[in-house]
Amino acid sequence: MITSSSSLAYLMNTHQPATAEDATEGPLDWTGGLWVEGTLYDVDTTATTATTLVLADGPAIRFSPAGTYCGGRDAGCEHVRNSAVDAMSAHWVPADYEAWGDAEKCEDDCREATCGVIRDHRLVTVWDGDAFSETTPYDTVEAAKAAYTGEMEQLTKMSAELDRHAHTDED
Repeated sequence: MITSSSSLAYLMNTHQPATAEDATEGPLDWTGGLWVEGTLYDVDTTATTATTLVLADGPAIRFSPAGTYCGGRDAGCEHVRNSAVDAMSAHWVPADYEAWGDAEKCEDDCREATCGVIRDHRLVTVWDGDAFSETTPYDTVEAAKAAYTGEMEQLTKMSAELDRHAHTDED
């Protein structure tokens, strides 16, 4: 099941093509969609390029060629060993990812985030330490970026009101 750009990248990095012909295909060949475990995922044919695959429901990945650092965890790339070697090998990675947690400016013993927000291309996920998590798909990247910024502001305010990890740029 594809739920995020990370899960799509994992699928593409671990999937073995069924035929030699399949092995030569790329995103521009998948305009009919991706069939995964009995589910057809529509491809956004307008946004997809030779090195970027965008699904219609939000996730997007790009191909990181060998010798090019993919961005690692900060770019949403989850390597099996998360090593520098993996980050430099050719593989698929989330195309457009940013994450924020309320503990970003903490030091010493308060590094554990209690809430946060992730923007994964056109998907925005808000979460908290009480097992709440909600993902909303947006029609455009710009709308997702605006929602991400708004959620960061709201969570920062909430954390300050609850006296959790309340930090400002002046701290």
